[in-house]
Amino acid sequence: MAFLGLGKKKEDLGIDKTEYEYSPLIVIDEAEVALASANKVNPKFKGEVEKQEVKFPREIGEEHPFDFSTCEGLYKKFGFVTGVIDKFVDFVVGPGFYVISKDEKAQKICEDFMQDVNFDTVLRAWVKEALIKGNGFLELGGKKDEAPKGMKVLNANYMYVKRDDLGKIEKYNQYIGGFKRLDKNKITPFDPYQIAHIPFNRVGDSGYGLGVISSALVTINNLLQNEQDLHMLMHRKANAPYIVKLGGVFGGKYYKPKKSDVEAMGKKLEWLHNKHEWAVDGLTDIKALDFGNIGEKFDTVLQYDQDMLFYTFQVPAVIMGAARVPEGLARVQMDAFERRVQSIQAEVEKVIEQHIFRRLLQANGLDSHVEFEWGRPSSMETYERLKAVTEIIKSPMTSSALNQLLEKQVVQLLNLPEEEYDELKQTGEEERKKEEERPQPIVPGQNSTPTKFTPKEEEKLSESLNKFNDISEWLGFKYNDYKKEILSFISEDSFDMVKAQNVIEEAAGKLSQSQVTDLKSVLEDGFKKEIGIREMAMNVDKKVKPKDLYRMKAGKIVRSDGIPVLARSAEMRSIAIVRSEVTRVANAGAINQFKKGGVTKIRWVASYGARTCPTCDSLNGRIFDINEHPDIPVHPMCRCTVVPVREII
Repeated sequence: MAFLGLGKKKEDLGIDKTEYEYSPLIVIDEAEVALASANKVNPKFKGEVEKQEVKFPREIGEEHPFDFSTCEGLYKKFGFVTGVIDKFVDFVVGPGFYVISKDEKAQKICEDFMQDVNFDTVLRAWVKEALIKGNGFLELGGKKDEAPKGMKVLNANYMYVKRDDLGKIEKYNQYIGGFKRLDKNKITPFDPYQIAHIPFNRVGDSGYGLGVISSALVTINNLLQNEQDLHMLMHRKANAPYIVKLGGVFGGKYYKPKKSDVEAMGKKLEWLHNKHEWAVDGLTDIKALDFGNIGEKFDTVLQYDQDMLFYTFQVPAVIMGAARVPEGLARVQMDAFERRVQSIQAEVEKVIEQHIFRRLLQANGLDSHVEFEWGRPSSMETYERLKAVTEIIKSPMTSSALNQLLEKQVVQLLNLPEEEYDELKQTGEEERKKEEERPQPIVPGQNSTPTKFTPKEEEKLSESLNKFNDISEWLGFKYNDYKKEILSFISEDSFDMVKAQNVIEEAAGKLSQSQVTDLKSVLEDGFKKEIGIREMAMNVDKKVKPKDLYRMKAGKIVRSDGIPVLARSAEMRSIAIVRSEVTRVANAGAINQFKKGGVTKIRWVASYGARTCPTCDSLNGRIFDINEHPDIPVHPMCRCTVVPVREII
């Protein structure tokens, strides 16, 4: 069971003085007590803590939960432990760090301080000490009301925590001396404000943390003992010993070897080397004693001990080069390890903010809060993040507001200058506004009577059009001829975008030949009668009856755990097909009509709104040769169109 001291007396709340009111999350810890004091709260706790005090001398403080020097020795001499700790430190401290605050002055003070004290170097040594021994003690120089004058990582082997019965830290003592006889000259006391203490992996109300290595000491001992036994046997049994038998029964008569013959053979065995040749009589039998494969007898035990170390350290074997696992499993292991690293970072940053930054800011007369943040992710993490963000941006369902946020994040991930991005964005917004105010072209079904376009004199004279004008300059556009071109295109086109090319594509949900024929009929009827998109979609549902569409890759249906991955449900197929195909055939018919009218250039026009994708946005306003332009639609349910332009002579 876990007990958490929570208290405030009810008398402080104006209630019965004999009872206690428990408010959540007031931990019995010196850091939390300091935080409560800063917030003008005076919690009074009654829960006492168990203190394992050094039996002699008692004045020093609480006894260490294990021998810190043992863990230090393992880090220095046992390569496995060295590698594990270094991996932890690299992942925790490697990304770097920065500070943020709403108070710019407070942020600047903390940034300058960290630069002055070489905080990156100090932080690495401090975190490593905490991981190895469970406790990192950082001395903060200077007086109480002053900003820290400097920092120094202290050896945890000689640091002791002294607390009162309620767990509040009274002082830290450094003692470098023996315990059989007290040498008071070797006791160096520190007030709580002089020490920033990381008790990593602390259990209950203990004054110390356990670190990474202590829980693995038994397993490490077993592994080292087994390795020692293995090497001892290998050393002893590297060369198989000989057994030489002299004498025996021959011809029914027993021949007993002389003592001198046995001793002589023994002398030969003592000086045996790899060039020794044997010449013996029929009564001498020489055999080599075979111990079998000694290493195999240790393999299982050694592998078990090694696996137990990975479980205890919670480090993926794959990053230690000790495992060959599938890519998916490796990703899961790395994700779990990164979460572990994040929990360590959270503990460290709390100590930095509460014990270092707070003292620094208070000494400068500031009551602001400064956040300590860990730096940029690794290149692999950045790539994965960019990949995920890009996929969301490309989706036609992503809103314009979300796109702007994601674009900002891409700029930050790629470490691009944000000021230049903001300027370009502002320019783009101005261009977007101008484009939105530009008259949009007629689309099929919008009006039964074609609108007569008249040129704008100001556009004629504007040099900003780069000597091209839009559809308003193209006179003589006939709507009925335009519709005939659309119907002609529908009749002749094969509709390869939605048509299945083989049995596998048809199984994935693409349309069969008969379904394509029915789709053509619906589209032709829709354009002739000038009915709306939704009514066309209802007709596709009734006549074409599209099925679920499954994702395909390299000519095969993509599966997850044996189940096909759905790309679009049958309920959404009809509206998607109609919107996409109406855009395609309408623009194809328009382009054919433009060509007959002598148009050689077209301008891309994106339909702006919350669903406008980045690709369509980037194409908007660009002028292309009428025979060389991107395919329309750009993506399913695209709403882009093209308008003719002509060169001003």
